[in-house]
Formats: sequence, C-alpha cells, structure tokens
Amino acid sequence: MKVAVLGASGLLGSAVSQSVVRRGHNLYPYSNVSSTIHSGGKLCKALSLENDEQLTRELFDQWPDAIVNCAAVSSPDSVNLSPEKAKLVNVHGAHRLATIASHIGARFIHISTDMVFDGKNSPYRSTDVPNPLSEYGKQKLEAEKKVLSVSEENILVLRITLINGNSPSGKRSQHEKILRGLAEQKPLTFFDDEIRQPCSSENTADAVVELLERPQLNGLFHWAGTEEVSRYQLAIRTLRHFGINSEKIIPGSVQTAKAEVGERPNHLSFILEPLSAKLCVQPLSIEEQIGQLKIPSDMYSWYRQFADSPSSYIHRF
Repeated sequence: MKVAVLGASGLLGSAVSQSVVRRGHNLYPYSNVSSTIHSGGKLCKALSLENDEQLTRELFDQWPDAIVNCAAVSSPDSVNLSPEKAKLVNVHGAHRLATIASHIGARFIHISTDMVFDGKNSPYRSTDVPNPLSEYGKQKLEAEKKVLSVSEENILVLRITLINGNSPSGKRSQHEKILRGLAEQKPLTFFDDEIRQPCSSENTADAVVELLERPQLNGLFHWAGTEEVSRYQLAIRTLRHFGINSEKIIPGSVQTAKAEVGERPNHLSFILEPLSAKLCVQPLSIEEQIGQLKIPSDMYSWYRQFADSPSSYIHRF
C-alpha cells in the first residue's frame, strides 16, 4: 500500500511513518516545512495544508492508496494568537485532504483529540455529544464534522488522548520537555487535579496502520491507554523510570491556574470499545508506555551527571 503521512515530522506522525514501513507499506512522509528530519527512514517532503493548489497537485501526482493526517496546530498559544491561521490547517486543510482522498479513492484517517469534550462526564464514548472549551477543541470538532461529511466510506476519524513517546527532535513530548526543563533549572509544575488517559505514540501508530488495513472500519472511534492518571502523577512516574528525584516536580491546580492557562477540561478519559475489541493492536498500560521512553541523544551527558540513579536506565545508551 502507498501511504502518505501528513505531519510526519511530529510525535505521532513520525511513529505512524515507522509503523507504515514496519508493516511493509510504501511511505510518503510530508511535513509543513522543508527540513532535514527523516521519518520512517525517508526525508520528509515539504507540503503545507494551507496551500490548496500545492496539496492537490502533490497528492494527485503521487495518487496514494491511503492518507493519514497527523498535522495540526495544537499549541493553545498558537491557536489563540492566530485562530484563523490555525483554522487553515486544523479545519480547512483536514477537509481538503478528505476531499482529495475521496476523489482518488484513497483511505483517509484523520487524527482528532479528546479536547472536543468538556471533561464533565468522563469516560466518554465516541457517540457522546462533544462540548469543547478551547478554541483548539472547537476547531478539531469542526474538522471532524467536515471530514465525516465527505463520505460514509473509507474515512475514519480517530480521537486520541495525551501522547507519550519519543519525538524526532527530542523536544516535543512531555517527558522530553520535563527533562529539558530540569536541565535548564526551570520550575516545573504539573496539575494534580487534571486527569487524563495517556496513550503511546508507537501503540497509537500501530493502531492507525491496522485501521488503514481494515477498510470496513469507518466513522468515529476513540483510542487511548488503559489507565487514568493526573498530569502530576504521570510526571512523577516518568522521572522514577529515569532514576531522577521526583521532588523536583511541583503539584499545581488547574482550578487556580485558570487565569494563566484558560478554561480547560479537568478530567478526560475514553471508553475504548468497540474499537479495542476489533483490533489486534491493544492499548497499553502507563508502565508499558513509560517503558518505551528514551533520553534524547543530545542530553546523555547531562543525564549521567544529573540523575540520582542513572544506572537503572544507563543500559539503554
């Protein structure tokens, strides 16, 4: 199968690219900017979701059998600062990809988010009514509706949760940000009253590629890990995995930080059926996810000096 992956230089997109190759498919990775980042062993080609003409020409030229859209403007600050610009990628670009996929007969999977819910009635089924609180959540919900309106066949929207994983840059995932924050001696506060159900980028990628191979599964589904955890406890457990003193992490409250972070859901989790019962790939526990995490290569020297117990992890180098 010829698979085009949009957002291939990101945390999930790079994992999807690697899974595509592992499963024996032909990968065509795309990133929003020209870069030297490799994804799945191939150099990412620049392709902007903001440029309809370029997007259409490239995908019609390549004529892939499947398209996976992992591209998004997901930073709350970026979305709030320039909502209309973000919408070009998050809504219009996603809809355009679905339309192109329908025209060329390609399977299309669009990645969405748990942020389409307000967090008041977790855990959520895919059939529950969304109520996003943030501009990002509102844009992702609008994209879902537009993507699914294109066709009832060969299109799937997969909502996912907070992602654990190893990014190509070593700077994008939560554990990488924690480690770099410690290296820069920044105060690190994580909310102990914000509950999420994290997923693994590698595990989610494997689920996505299996879904590419299962064209009878269409519509809207949820994917996550098997456990709920607060952001604070997730940070603590991550540091323990690396043998780092968890006292360096400070607990905070999403309720008292509203003025700084804005309105956000304080409890987001999913009911994974019926999808988890249909796939060979199964969701992972938090410990299984944390076990996949790595120290970014440019931080090896700092880690050896800083970690309280690097010997518990050092064999990975």
